Amino acid sequence: MKLLLTFAFVTSCALAGCGATPSLPDGKQAKTPEMPSQFKSSCDPTKQSMRPLIVDLSAPDRAALESQARQGALVVKYEGCQLEVLRRCKAPKKHAYTYTAITPKDEVVRMTSADELHANLPVYAATLEGKLAEKGELSASMRIVGEWGSPGQPPAADQVHGECAGATHIVSALTVGAFKFEAGAKKEAAANVSVLGAGAGASTERSTETLSQDGDTTKCNAAARGDSAPPDGCGALLRLELAALLAAGEGIPTCGPGTRLAGKKCDPIPKPVELAPEDKAFTDAEGGKGWALRCFQHMRAGALSYARAACNKALEMNPSDPETKGAILFNAGLVEHKGGDPVAACDLLRRSLAARDNAGVKKKADEICAQAAPPAE
Repeated sequence: MKLLLTFAFVTSCALAGCGATPSLPDGKQAKTPEMPSQFKSSCDPTKQSMRPLIVDLSAPDRAALESQARQGALVVKYEGCQLEVLRRCKAPKKHAYTYTAITPKDEVVRMTSADELHANLPVYAATLEGKLAEKGELSASMRIVGEWGSPGQPPAADQVHGECAGATHIVSALTVGAFKFEAGAKKEAAANVSVLGAGAGASTERSTETLSQDGDTTKCNAAARGDSAPPDGCGALLRLELAALLAAGEGIPTCGPGTRLAGKKCDPIPKPVELAPEDKAFTDAEGGKGWALRCFQHMRAGALSYARAACNKALEMNPSDPETKGAILFNAGLVEHKGGDPVAACDLLRRSLAARDNAGVKKKADEICAQAAPPAE
């Protein structure tokens, strides 16, 4: 399934109607009044906005975007006057969005011409030209509390996967808060009118029509720097920020277990395995505990090849006791961490936690898995 947000060229019907051209009594056809030039379609494919507002999206499209963004960074096809969200195209997990809270800010964007309309609201701009001509002004009043952003440079075209035909950009950030999108201008405005409502003692007379609205500004008052997510009721999508995909082969890869990043390549990590001389005649009569202890002792002594061999012997015994299995995996994770492979270490420590819930193991896993996180290019 694809979400298509089209900057289609359409003829506005707001001023003249959409039916057949009426006939005059003498049989001549009446001329349809021509739309003033400042309201005529001005979509220019060569002037793509990289930070389009999306307050004009329909509720279903908005819901689809919010849902898709929770699953990972959005990949889009952005060409000419069309923006198509490729819902079955996935970016690498390291590009998943994280939230950054800001001090709440108010912004009003007013549009009084087709040029301003297409510059700010390209998604459905052509369908709004008639409303702009009728009302003379469209405005988006917003309270901004933060953004969901994707870290680092965008992925390369060969790093996205799935149904990605025509993919050109990634949505690198989504601004959130609350908004009201209206048609019509204020007839009289006081200087101290707030963005989404009159301030104390202010009085305004408005001739406006609300086209769409999302979020509750009273809920936005709870926003604070340091929040890990926007307040409930104040997470409406306001604006997208787009970044072009890098050319194939130009992206930084995500290195898996057993490899580490060297420039833009994942090189293998040397992992020598050798039984210590004193271990060659050893027999573990404790179901893996003996090998686990030897693994730990070798690791403490810095003999990682001996430690790795002893941990492998312990894992080969496949102990059924969760405590023993968890301890072996924990020791093996420490060995991999000392050997310079935090990705493999993180995997082993998480497997240890799955075998036994242990606060100390969890703390160590959190520490090492943070080191295993992909670099923020």
